[in-house]
Amino acid sequence: MEVFVHRQPQGYLTSELEDVQELEELLANYGPLGDNDEVTVIMSAPWPIIRGLLSNPVLNDIWFNPERIKE
Repeated sequence: MEVFVHRQPQGYLTSELEDVQELEELLANYGPLGDNDEVTVIMSAPWPIIRGLLSNPVLNDIWFNPERIKE
């Protein structure tokens, strides 16, 4: 599985980083990274892995009911 996180003007493969803290520090090099700032995430993997992520009950609202997360 490959996960690419992009924030203008730069993006990073998570497999090349230590952890989410390192990713956050790199993204913050292009300006403050607040809770309302958006990043783009591209996940590439075989369909069974993606289907498993999308079917996970803990993450289901993130994918299919994002308004519930805002409440």
